[in-house]
Amino acid sequence: MTEAAPSTAPTLFMLGGAFSLLALLSPKAALFVLLPTMALAPEMLVGGVLLRPDDLMLTVLLVSWGARRLTNPRQRTPLDGALWLYAAIGLLATLWGAAIGTADLQSLHQYSASGLHVLKRLQFVLYFLFLTDTLRTAKDVRTYTYVLMVALAGLSLYSLGRFYETGRIAIAPFGAAIHEPGLAAMLNVALALGLLVASRRLSSSVLSGAVLLGSLWVLPFSLGRNFLVSTMGMLGLVALSSKRALLLLLPLGWALAPILFPEHVLARMTSIRWAFTDVGAGPAGASTYLPSRLQPGLVYTWDVLTSSPLLGWGLGSVPLGSMDSEYAGQLVTTGIVGFAVFLVLLVRIRRITRATYHAARTQGSPALPYITGLQHGLLGYALYSVFSPSISAARAGAFFFTILAFVAVLHRELVGSASKAVGHP
Repeated sequence: MTEAAPSTAPTLFMLGGAFSLLALLSPKAALFVLLPTMALAPEMLVGGVLLRPDDLMLTVLLVSWGARRLTNPRQRTPLDGALWLYAAIGLLATLWGAAIGTADLQSLHQYSASGLHVLKRLQFVLYFLFLTDTLRTAKDVRTYTYVLMVALAGLSLYSLGRFYETGRIAIAPFGAAIHEPGLAAMLNVALALGLLVASRRLSSSVLSGAVLLGSLWVLPFSLGRNFLVSTMGMLGLVALSSKRALLLLLPLGWALAPILFPEHVLARMTSIRWAFTDVGAGPAGASTYLPSRLQPGLVYTWDVLTSSPLLGWGLGSVPLGSMDSEYAGQLVTTGIVGFAVFLVLLVRIRRITRATYHAARTQGSPALPYITGLQHGLLGYALYSVFSPSISAARAGAFFFTILAFVAVLHRELVGSASKAVGHP
């Protein structure tokens, strides 16, 4: 986190003006700037509020897009209704939390600013609507999938460089110690795996294989065991379902680990074996004992179910990192009603992803590698969400809704066009 210096204000103002003009002239071109900014931008303290540059950039894009949509309605997707419910239940639960004293609408602190958490959830939903309206074809999705992969690789490589320069764990731009490069590596593994499994072009296979192996190498340096476990789980499931040769990566990587990684990184990796044994924190850092990791979420869940079961305590009522689970966080902050909405959203996401994948395979579409990779990315999120807050967090949530929008665009082109062809021979 950095605090914006007064001397940088003119420069930031000029950059903001240039981006605003770009957003008005070409939203697609603006995305070439937005996606890398989402991956690499630091948090800045502006007037007591913690902001990221992509928050402001996205606001500009949404305002300009909304003005255009006043006269031209957007193309809908099957996820629109569930996402609007997701935003609405977040607002309703937070207003209820404010009424019972568990949500603070006046706070500006990043962990307790309930109003800002509501705005972030709404921003994510609007971002999805903007992306699905701006990107129209599978070619668009292909282009911006590569842009996303480059942005993710940039975050991983920057952090890796800082590791070798300073000897500290993964470092975000301007100094914040984080595990997020692990998320970037996990997602690039997923996307590259889709290209590797489904692509028939040698050049694409070589490139995706290089990204896959490079991301797997960078991943342990983040020291994020949740990302490591989620990535290994994703690799294992994909290998068992479609590419069993990938199973060789697991023992091969384990055998090469002592050569590839420093001692403390290796200790962090191998500490996973204590997931079912309570040995305390140990030299590798926080305890990996699963009951201790799950306990906070269970305690908060019980407290909510016995005090405010229907609508929970509201967004921002509990810091995201206090429960180490997106699923528990959804139940605690929005109650049984909000959790039901969340499950409906997950079911619809799974349904349209499977339908899009099936349509791509049936039609022999060149989009098959991309929907395959996006499907792997969503699988990675499903696993990672067990151990960490995911779609509710700023950077991780931005990546999630980007991937989700790509899936929705492919669904509209592959499944929607096929349905129209059947209905109108």
